[in-house]
Amino acid sequence: MSGPLLLPSWDQLAARVPGITEPMRRYLEQIACVLRPGSVVNTDQTLRCFAAFLAEAAPAVTGLAQITRRHVEDFKPWLAARPGQNKPQLTTATIAHRLGTLRMFFLRIEEWGWDEAPPRVPMFPGDLPRQDHPLPKALDDATAAKLLRAAQDDRRMLVRVTVEMLLRTGLRVQRVHRPAR
Repeated sequence: MSGPLLLPSWDQLAARVPGITEPMRRYLEQIACVLRPGSVVNTDQTLRCFAAFLAEAAPAVTGLAQITRRHVEDFKPWLAARPGQNKPQLTTATIAHRLGTLRMFFLRIEEWGWDEAPPRVPMFPGDLPRQDHPLPKALDDATAAKLLRAAQDDRRMLVRVTVEMLLRTGLRVQRVHRPAR
């Protein structure tokens, strides 16, 4: 069974933590007016996940205003241990997305002046895990020389100057496009 299917429904959560689920559901109604449906679905999963965590790990928390930094710190390893869609654990990208979505929830309800908002946003940008993005490959010398020769033969000065500037400042393989013939 995949991670999202393991989450309790809103009705199940409302029975356990109504003071948390009511403003979360109201938030989903608000963002549904301005965001794409897929974004609302992802936010729904994130908020149900956090509400499930609170119901399980912090049952004394009965409203959003009681959420502290400590709850977020405890949520991060709980989230990291959850199963993913097709993997034993969530990917770093999914964890970063969920935490970013949760942070945005707290920022927005504070910005909107909701009474249920915690006294301060309990999350920081540094709470999102760093994602492993491999460095792009540089052009090898032969390819760079060939590209430079082709640019020098071009009649347009902008092409000549742009290619030379890019090569000297770190043009990468992924950014080289073959010219249209």
